Amino acid sequence: MKATVTEPQSYERVITVEIPDEDVQKEFQNKLAKYKKEVKLPGFRPGKVPANLLKSRFGKAIRGEAVDELVNSSFQEACKENKIQPVNEGKVSDLKAEEEGAPISYTITVEVDPEIEVKGYKKIKVKADKKDIGDKDVDNAVTSLQERLAEYKEVERPSEMGDSILFKYRKVIVEGELKEDYTPTPQWVELGKGPIKDFDKELIGLKKDEEKTITITFPKDYQDKEIAGKSAEITLAMKRIQEKKTPEINEEFLKKLGDFADEQALREAMLKDLVAQEEKRAVTEAQDKAIDSLIESNAFEVPPSRVEYYLDKVIEDQAQYYPEGKRPSREEVDEKFREIGIRTLKRFRILDFIIEKEKIKATQEEVDVRIQQLADQYQQPFEEIKKQLRTTGATMRIRKEIQEQKTLDSLIGKIPWESK
Repeated sequence: MKATVTEPQSYERVITVEIPDEDVQKEFQNKLAKYKKEVKLPGFRPGKVPANLLKSRFGKAIRGEAVDELVNSSFQEACKENKIQPVNEGKVSDLKAEEEGAPISYTITVEVDPEIEVKGYKKIKVKADKKDIGDKDVDNAVTSLQERLAEYKEVERPSEMGDSILFKYRKVIVEGELKEDYTPTPQWVELGKGPIKDFDKELIGLKKDEEKTITITFPKDYQDKEIAGKSAEITLAMKRIQEKKTPEINEEFLKKLGDFADEQALREAMLKDLVAQEEKRAVTEAQDKAIDSLIESNAFEVPPSRVEYYLDKVIEDQAQYYPEGKRPSREEVDEKFREIGIRTLKRFRILDFIIEKEKIKATQEEVDVRIQQLADQYQQPFEEIKKQLRTTGATMRIRKEIQEQKTLDSLIGKIPWESK
């Protein structure tokens, strides 16, 4: 076998292979001998069908099978000899295998992860910078908590600001055109927190089952792109009105949240959580900036097949959140997520390079800490969880996560508030 390799792109390898006729004949004879033992024909005992008869009746099919196996095995051998690790199945072209007595030749184009050399990762000057958390932040967090635990009671009076209402569209006219197919399901909206300007004000004072026609302009970033930014005349019907009752901060409320002694204890706990969240945000932001800096200063390409696979996964993951017929198109996903996908894939390559270059390891102690966290979370014995993770191969994923986290930590150096 003879193989030559060219590199039209940093991520592309074109392999041209030629297989000598003697190898073809040898594979063909091996296949012929195999079928001679297996084929059953009338008038012949098993294994006694003449080779010439098999060749005349099935020779073309047997040769085709031999060619397929030779192409596959020679491709694997060519990749091994030339240290090529394909990231896609590849595309075969110029296959010449019809003429008996002549060598087989073909060309296959595959994509690979290009070799990279990440420079400057030891000199990055990005530091984590957190914001101070004060009383106002705690106030907002407590209010948000009260909002989440609010209770709703059905009322028969006209709607008021702050009520949660359920309405149904009766007719939608967008810039003079009746949208006959625009019949979204009834929607809940809290008056005062709706997504469309002045929409809520128009719904104040309506009674149950009362209809009203209002004029609005949809936001330019409205989720339905077909009507985003356009003016509309909408007729809708009020179906239900619920009054929201926000809980007071009293003994019952504090007990429900975790049996806090008083409001001050709750605020101290929330302050601690908010500080931890802010510290985590600051570290993540600094790490993202460090990665972005390395991506900008170390140009390399990502194989298109890896990007396409990433977009396929996005569509698969998002499908569960959209009803049939409303799912984003491939073009919409491509427009929104392609650059994100390329950055994500480059991030993985950069981290892998640094991990290998710096020989960053995950110790068994570090892995066990993660496993113990899972055991505590699921209230399962440590050894049982550990065994399950080993069986499924998840332990390797945990090691990889630890390696990546240690690498990200190394890019931004010491965390100021942790060194105090």
